[in-house]
Amino acid sequence: MDLKNIQTFIRVAELKSFTKVAKEQNYAQSAITMQIQQLEKTLGYPLFDRIGKTISLTSAGENFLSNAYEIVDSLNKAINFNAESLSVSGRLRVGVLESLLISRLSHILPEFFKNHNNIELVIKTEHSKELFKMLKENNLDLAYLSTDMNIDSFFKCLYKKQEKLIFVCSPNHPIAKQKNISPKELFSYDFAVTEKIGFCYNKLTHLATEYGESIKEIVELDSTEVLSELVVKGCGIAFLPEYCVKEKIAKGLLIKIDVNIDEQIYYSQILCHKNRWISPYIKAFVETLEETN
Repeated sequence: MDLKNIQTFIRVAELKSFTKVAKEQNYAQSAITMQIQQLEKTLGYPLFDRIGKTISLTSAGENFLSNAYEIVDSLNKAINFNAESLSVSGRLRVGVLESLLISRLSHILPEFFKNHNNIELVIKTEHSKELFKMLKENNLDLAYLSTDMNIDSFFKCLYKKQEKLIFVCSPNHPIAKQKNISPKELFSYDFAVTEKIGFCYNKLTHLATEYGESIKEIVELDSTEVLSELVVKGCGIAFLPEYCVKEKIAKGLLIKIDVNIDEQIYYSQILCHKNRWISPYIKAFVETLEETN
């Protein structure tokens, strides 16, 4: 059984396209098709249903996909067996939310590079929905994101930290010095909001709906850092991760609003594909984050 054919099968299953895989690997599409056909002939059953221009895994293909990941991971373990005992090196692709990059990763990276200078780290910033997609398509090794506890069996969690979402405003905002503010009064004010496909906005809209209120949006931004700066200057109320405004609160630039709403708990997490081999450099990255945070 040709390993290359197995690797090609995995990428076709992930991208759901012979054309995309051919372009990615700089091959003719006929070459990709031939590799899959060779693998199907060896196995004795079809791996894909081909209907028109769309493809999908057959039930046998879905079963073989798990075996294919195990085969490739076993080979990676064998290749890297000695490397683990000698040094930590490799290329690590990490997708991360901008807020976590600024507030968490930027603090650990100098120490990480100091101790592991053989690792090439590639960082991509995206919102959570896109990070999940990139992870499923094997375009990332790890995704560092904010969400409720992962229940998707496609992923495994390597690190988690309990976080809070809080309401903040400038010290000069009318609501800043009030106590035990009701949801009705809170939502009567203007809000500066994060991007609408993001986790924070989703939580905010659920809260507003729960209390029968609506959000009066004055500005929407995909950068929590810029958003918090606008709130410092008096542009409404914001609902943000506590970690990304902690320093501004400590300096008196922002006020945590005392609102009569239960604590909004969620988790920052590092996720990877369920079948990914946890290499020495992945372990090193996660351990550095655990030690620092």
